[in-house]
Amino acid sequence: MLKGLMAGAALALAAVPTVATAQEGEKFDCVVSAIAADTKASIGAAMAGAGDDASRDALFKQLATVSDDCVAKHGITEAQKATYFDYSLARISREWLVGDIAKLNLPSAVVDKALDFGPAGANPDLSSDMSEDQIMAIVQAYIDSGVDIEKVDNAAWEKVGAYAAATSIYWNKRKLLPF
Repeated sequence: MLKGLMAGAALALAAVPTVATAQEGEKFDCVVSAIAADTKASIGAAMAGAGDDASRDALFKQLATVSDDCVAKHGITEAQKATYFDYSLARISREWLVGDIAKLNLPSAVVDKALDFGPAGANPDLSSDMSEDQIMAIVQAYIDSGVDIEKVDNAAWEKVGAYAAATSIYWNKRKLLPF
């Protein structure tokens, strides 16, 4: 009987981190889950330069409304609100751009490795401009992966740059969210 109680207690304790992780995931996923696929595509395209200022403003207002709902739902503080919005915008853009540049045979993993993006990566801040060294690191990484860069047009490179910027913001804002 004692072994049964101990086993039950161990199972209950083992479930606690999973519940906490699930709640954390819900906070990170809330905005992304609440936005329709076509709106995500529009946001991603806008972040890659598509559309005009008025259409981008309308998308960002729509995203802000959803983000505000998630802030209220999950008890995210007022001080974290802007960071949460930026994280959500970067995540949506990044996820769209992954698929978009993959269609151009430019895997996003090459950029991630070249610039050391990831949960334990250096995640350089690209919120302004990329340095010449960072651009060359991406180009060289694509060359090393077998991409004929002479066949990559400027529009594709702009999307790769947008992916790098979105990924930088994504990881750096995520680190600032303590949940």
